[in-house]
Amino acid sequence: MSTVLLLGSTGAVGAGCLDVLGRFDGVSIVIAGRDEARLRSVAAETRADVRAAPLDVANPVDVAAAVAHCDIVVNCAGPSHEFSAPVADAALAAGVPYVDPGGDRALLEKLGAVNRSVPAIVQTGVQPGLSGLLLRALALRRSNKIDEIDAWCGGLQPLTSASVQEYLVSLHSGDGHPGAVLRGGAITRTHDPEWPSAPARYFPGTVSVHPHLDAETVDVADHLGINDLVWFNVLDGSRIKRAMQELASIERHPSGTYDLSEPLAAVKLDLFGRAPYFAIVASARGESVCTTLAFTCRDSYRVTGALTAFAATHIETMPAGTHPFWTIDDPWQVMAFLAEAVPESRVSVIDDSPAADLAGSTCEVEEGSL
Repeated sequence: MSTVLLLGSTGAVGAGCLDVLGRFDGVSIVIAGRDEARLRSVAAETRADVRAAPLDVANPVDVAAAVAHCDIVVNCAGPSHEFSAPVADAALAAGVPYVDPGGDRALLEKLGAVNRSVPAIVQTGVQPGLSGLLLRALALRRSNKIDEIDAWCGGLQPLTSASVQEYLVSLHSGDGHPGAVLRGGAITRTHDPEWPSAPARYFPGTVSVHPHLDAETVDVADHLGINDLVWFNVLDGSRIKRAMQELASIERHPSGTYDLSEPLAAVKLDLFGRAPYFAIVASARGESVCTTLAFTCRDSYRVTGALTAFAATHIETMPAGTHPFWTIDDPWQVMAFLAEAVPESRVSVIDDSPAADLAGSTCEVEEGSL
């Protein structure tokens, strides 16, 4: 039986991870954190071999002691820019495989330079993570050359403090390229105001689109040999859009902290009377035809938790070294896992739609079968 140390189990992502991990036989789970009473309540409500343990994730001595008594460390504590590196260091120093839904390029490079003995899988979220995996799945689906990809990612979701902090920190980290696209294999700034609208089947007319390349998208495009790609982040809700724009315009505080009260309140107002949703839609064009792949769900945090659980249950089969999640060998295996773990999520594909369907302001997509 493998013992999994799960950090951050009381958060939105960690709770989703615990729910999925608890369905597997042969897994003993230790959930650890500062609020032991809350952890015990969570453990009591989980139909699995789960026990609670006190742990200050910000204390390196406590973390080192905890990882020494487990077989796998799953770190859902956020924000990841604060907790990923020190927990990963402790796990790898103890020779324990490590899984993390977060992690930026700096963490990948750091772990890649020192991690030679055990596997580590990072960026097991929806973006980065599933976003890159879906681009690979799209490429595998096509039988002919891809000339260009347009992709849209986002929706209307509740926000957590950690998720907002991660987004804002990414704007200043050098990992992302706001307002940039990939043209001829080069990252190119663009000010084109006539961007195609998000596909109407998956995104309502209330959304706004913003070109944004992150490091994962650039890496996946290079891996697939795709020189032209436009990735749009999609925001739904006028209040959250305005609040995030105002925060993004503020120079980062040395502590990396922001006053998040306004965006957290804004998204609650934008969600009022509406159902949350999330989608990633990618259309690949080439040789006069288009293939479109769409992933949809109601709760992106739950999907991130499930993907993290997938990584945790597969990490012992991975070779030593540090692996971004998008490099998992079989993207469609992950899609099949998600269909069972998060039944409300769905992947749909339409093959060989005329390229003319993409002309104008939108790419019309129909539901297809896998």
